[in-house]
Amino acid sequence: MRVRTLLTFAAGAAAGAGATYLLDPETGQLRRRELRRDALSQARDTTLAVGRGGATLSADVARAAIDGYRQARLDAAGERPST
Repeated sequence: MRVRTLLTFAAGAAAGAGATYLLDPETGQLRRRELRRDALSQARDTTLAVGRGGATLSADVARAAIDGYRQARLDAAGERPST
């Protein structure tokens, strides 16, 4: 129970520090703008990376399916694959 209380306190302190940092009347607006810009940049980069990875994965799956189909046809015909 004591660890849970300590973790709750630490989480509350971190949330309060974060709110103070972002809501500072002098530089808070600039910090929020930078945070927003960085978050959007990371989201865009992640989306592009996932898109590239998804295209590669789908091409690999398609290639494997075609190879499997060819192998199944060769097996059904009793032929050996050419190397």
